[in-house]
Amino acid sequence: MDRENIVAAVVAAAGGRLTGRVRLQKTVYLLDRLGLNSGFEYDYHHYGPYSRDLENATLDAKAFDFVIEKFDHRQSDGAMYSIFELKTEPKNDAYGKLGQDRAAELARKFARTNVTVLELAATIDGLQRVERRADWRSELIKRKGVKVQGGRLERAVDLLKEIGLAPAQATA
Repeated sequence: MDRENIVAAVVAAAGGRLTGRVRLQKTVYLLDRLGLNSGFEYDYHHYGPYSRDLENATLDAKAFDFVIEKFDHRQSDGAMYSIFELKTEPKNDAYGKLGQDRAAELARKFARTNVTVLELAATIDGLQRVERRADWRSELIKRKGVKVQGGRLERAVDLLKEIGLAPAQATA
């Protein structure tokens, strides 16, 4: 499967529009954990699991006119963010073992989820399953600080439970 087609498939699954590079990275990471099977490799980065492969595939998806990337600015602070829109329909086999319907259900859920909650959910999963941290909670708090406050940590854990990736109880 061409990786740029996977990017188009994820944007299509999200309803044809996906806002933010962080959201794209976390959406693909979680879809991979659930059966997308993109083949992308992930490392921990500032916002949790990050794939340079996915970043390159996104550039290719834009170059081959599968998606377009627009930019806008947040009203609160003027920071720029990306908006990915589908330009060319992806091949049906781009959804891996998930299938198109399940991928759409999940991608749309992630598109509606607060991006910080999505970031925390992907990071929890990455800490536990990739880095094998038994006490993922303490490590998450150390790395993410204030982001875990305001009920966001609990919402991230709930999201993981809803999608079948419930984290184990954190142990010290």
